[in-house]
Amino acid sequence: MAKFFYNKVYNSKKTIINIVIISVCVIGIIICFVLTSNFQGEDQRKPEAKLSIKSDVAVEVNEKFSKDIFFSQIQNMQLDDIEIVYPDNFDVKKIGKYEIGIVVDGETYTSNLTVVDTTKPELDLKEVTINYNSSYSAKDFVTSCKDNSGVDCEINFYTGIDEEGQTVDYSTYKEAGTYAIKIEAKDESGNQAVGETKLIINNNSTTPSEPETPSTPQTPSEPVTCKYGNGDYDTDNYLLAVNITTNNCAVSLDLYKNATIAAEINKIMDTETIRIQKDVQALNIAGTPSLNRLMTAVVNKSGDGVVGYELRMTVAISNEGKSTTVADYKLDSNGKRVYISNPYNLPN
Repeated sequence: MAKFFYNKVYNSKKTIINIVIISVCVIGIIICFVLTSNFQGEDQRKPEAKLSIKSDVAVEVNEKFSKDIFFSQIQNMQLDDIEIVYPDNFDVKKIGKYEIGIVVDGETYTSNLTVVDTTKPELDLKEVTINYNSSYSAKDFVTSCKDNSGVDCEINFYTGIDEEGQTVDYSTYKEAGTYAIKIEAKDESGNQAVGETKLIINNNSTTPSEPETPSTPQTPSEPVTCKYGNGDYDTDNYLLAVNITTNNCAVSLDLYKNATIAAEINKIMDTETIRIQKDVQALNIAGTPSLNRLMTAVVNKSGDGVVGYELRMTVAISNEGKSTTVADYKLDSNGKRVYISNPYNLPN
């Protein structure tokens, strides 16, 4: 009897120990499983998607663009998973403002897309020779004129200013001689290109059937005397966006604020402002942009007259108290940018 009791007690202790060991092992396995699952969950968890939609976007008329222009930030998301819904009347060939739908994970957001035209026509001119007392038109001087809108250019004689500030009418030249002629081309948006060429009037009463282009330009029948000096200026330090000389004669210094001239310059600066804003917007740089516009009257080398105006544009981005220059440039007479600083490789 005593032996049986001894064996029973002994077996009970062993069983308890085994149960404890097994329990500890099971608990350990469970803990390991839970920890492993959590770590695997962290590793396999899909990164958080980040998407910032621009409220306003601008594109140039007839310009190809992709859907990424609507976003200032896209992280951990594929563009193919985003649907862009255009209104029925949308046409990149037509200037206007359109409300665009952007569908992300079943949610629809909106952005305003504006089709703009800030590009000047491309104007190519030629010299024209006629005989005395013959007629001519502005289009006679144009070899070609192309605009990005695809619409024909509007061609006119440029409204120039003479030395005394009077309006020059290039269509009234009748006497024999060689004349500087300025032609302007405009598109539907009012973008303007101005070019200069020559009109040569021969001292001959026979009228040719059509204007002729001479192989060798003739000299004026009488030398031109400039009251305020000629159009020579310091080309090393200045770049003219607007040349206001007529027959290479500068205008009076008192005319640097002439209303006709100022209106043209302001229009050029306004057009360029829209263009640079669009280019900077496409960079998606965080911060607040600022634009400084500087117009400088350029005098001739003699200091007696004004020959034109230089336009300089400086764009900067301010972020957390730090200002960074995005672009610093001048405009040439064709509206092209000549960069002083261009760290972001903006177009010309």
